[in-house]
Amino acid sequence: MKTGHFRLKSKLNEVFFIKPNDLGNKTLTRFFKSSTSFLKTMPFIIVIPLSFFSALILYVIFGKLIVKAVSLLQYGF
Repeated sequence: MKTGHFRLKSKLNEVFFIKPNDLGNKTLTRFFKSSTSFLKTMPFIIVIPLSFFSALILYVIFGKLIVKAVSLLQYGF
């Protein structure tokens, strides 16, 4: 029983060990860390308005074609 528990704990430790992000270039790594730090803390402040805005823009550009495509996909799945 103890060996199974020990193996499970060691596997969980492997899962939670994450290497730091390194893109190979210090400038790119610094830009990546600064741009994703806000998304890691509060992602919905950016994601929800951005997705709403992009859906609105697609509807304005393509109009009824988007509605037909979504209806087709909805009935297809």
